[in-house]
Amino acid sequence: MKIKTVSKLFTVFLVCGILASPQMVRAQQSAPQSEDGVFFLGSFLLSVLYFPVKLVTCVGTQATAAVAYTATYGVAGNYDGGTNGKEIGEVARRSCTGDWVITPEQVKKDYR
Repeated sequence: MKIKTVSKLFTVFLVCGILASPQMVRAQQSAPQSEDGVFFLGSFLLSVLYFPVKLVTCVGTQATAAVAYTATYGVAGNYDGGTNGKEIGEVARRSCTGDWVITPEQVKKDYR
């Protein structure tokens, strides 16, 4: 009788341990991991398209800014006592700053 009681008690502890184990929790979270794969794939595909566009915009704006800066050197700007060079430089700088790659988090935020 004593062995059956110990055996039943051990079985109850074993079942409770299996139900409370972290592996069971991780197994239930497999659906979001599969969604992360979709967002990673979307990030990769969108980045492949976005990077060349960003590169052409950056290089094109830098070349145009160089020509504009040279052509308008010394011309008064539209603010107090300055020249157009500050504005031209700011436009050129902004075209090359920012993200060059689209992250999975950005895709998740935009398309979820």
